[in-house]
Amino acid sequence: MTDLKPVRFPCENFPENPFQARLLGIYPQRPEGLFMQRVKAPAGRMTLEQWQGLGELAARYTPEYPLHVTTRQNLELHGICMGDLPAVQRGIDSLGMTGAAACGDSVRNIAVCPLHGCCPGTWDIGELVRAIRAAVESLPWREDLPRKFKISVSGCHKACGRPWINDVGLVANPDGDFRVILAGSLGAKPDLGLLVYDSLPLDDVLPLVVAVLRLFHAEGGRTNRSRARLRHLRQRLGEEVFRGRVDELLKIEKREGHWPAPTLRRVETEVPLRERLCLPLGDIAPDMVSEMVETVRAVNGEVRLGMCHDLLILAETPPALSPRLAALSGENPVVACPGTTWCTRGLVDSRGAASRIRRALPGGCELLVGITGCPNNCSQAATADIGLIGRLLRRGGQERVEGFRLFAGGGKGETPALADELHPGLPAEKVHEAVVWLAQEYRRAQGNHATSFADFVAASGDALRGELSRRYGLVNTT
Repeated sequence: MTDLKPVRFPCENFPENPFQARLLGIYPQRPEGLFMQRVKAPAGRMTLEQWQGLGELAARYTPEYPLHVTTRQNLELHGICMGDLPAVQRGIDSLGMTGAAACGDSVRNIAVCPLHGCCPGTWDIGELVRAIRAAVESLPWREDLPRKFKISVSGCHKACGRPWINDVGLVANPDGDFRVILAGSLGAKPDLGLLVYDSLPLDDVLPLVVAVLRLFHAEGGRTNRSRARLRHLRQRLGEEVFRGRVDELLKIEKREGHWPAPTLRRVETEVPLRERLCLPLGDIAPDMVSEMVETVRAVNGEVRLGMCHDLLILAETPPALSPRLAALSGENPVVACPGTTWCTRGLVDSRGAASRIRRALPGGCELLVGITGCPNNCSQAATADIGLIGRLLRRGGQERVEGFRLFAGGGKGETPALADELHPGLPAEKVHEAVVWLAQEYRRAQGNHATSFADFVAASGDALRGELSRRYGLVNTT
């Protein structure tokens, strides 16, 4: 990337270099010749006018496709023809939004706990997130990193921003200092982050973020993309050396940098969460966007993006949901990557599996199910309550069929817990049965005790593996 002429959002011509296209938030998709445009929603927040405008862009340029929400508080327009990309980007820009650095080897959208600023006794981290974003955008090499770089910020100990699966995870302590978790990521071989600071002063947060980025830019791997994330640098250096390098660079940045002191505000007043809409497959049709906008506008409310293919409606007055919107309220959170439907890397139909699971799960289950169509873990399956990671199986002779590895008991990125593998290869047509059985076993074991699902899996893992093997066998994998 270093020798290429920068391309800025919105673009006037489609970049020939794929790395430049990704820095504009563009990815090729299936079928060939169509593209996805990702759009960042900073801190998961958008105005109703921005929602309406994106819905209108989707209706005009991609009428066969819905708007899609992601697990990092972005939105995506799918099915865009190459010739329409400049017009789509101009439309996004006119809404005060951008796809710049939404993909590619850059600092991605900063993920934030969806209810930040709404829960009394927590910290409103909005100003801090804006200050981090401004600091990052001031770095001239921010789009020339070895690989992507992800930041999350949480306003209280619940860590809803999922710090353990980010390159930098910041979690506010009760006194306004921050726990700092560094160098976590998922992918084919997940590795959760490392707790580096128990209590970092607020004034040190911006220097810390910049120091870590400088370390990554200078010493991150640039020859093997599969081992180029910050966690690979941490593994190469060793944890103690990594801690020492971060601390050394933090001291230099504090001494030589000129970063403004960010502010935090203690939340005193609750902003009521009125509805949580779980979108099937993360999709919402453009006409439903208009419906939602009018519903929320009527109560002077706000819509925020969650991290589980969900939308949160905040308002002082409960909104009057239409039948279509009401059908999404209280649904189980089932998160799926595009799989073979759209993604060029997909091995299996993750969206089809998600639809079957969503229909089969009993209402009110509340277990987070993550389904990914290849080992890359885009749905964060390795940290979900129940995770399914796509693979190809061999059945009978040499017939190749779609299947999934089954995991359970993850900490959702809110705790340092990866899910445990319970089965190496379930046939795709059986996964909904296995997921429902797991949910039923948990409910039966829970009884009147408030046992977490992770604790249930930890206590019953061997028995669960044995029963799943008995029910579904052990299919040869490839």
